[in-house]
Amino acid sequence: MQHVQVSKWGNSLGFRIPRGIADSLDIQAGDTLALSPAEGGGLLVKKAEAKGKRYALADILDSFAPSSTHPEVDSGQARGEELW
Repeated sequence: MQHVQVSKWGNSLGFRIPRGIADSLDIQAGDTLALSPAEGGGLLVKKAEAKGKRYALADILDSFAPSSTHPEVDSGQARGEELW
């Protein structure tokens, strides 16, 4: 069993999950965890189910097809200090 220190984080409390435990449970930065009280005064921490698919920018750009874009729209002459 590993011990961690609880720290103040704004109006809440937080603790760090040691790398070995995070790796063994496949917990990564940005993941959502579900917390609930456990019997005997403990804390039960589980990795929450993912809500929908997470996209990476590279995947989105790979699916970009220039042929599916809208044509350029002429908005008229510049009226101020715009640089064209």
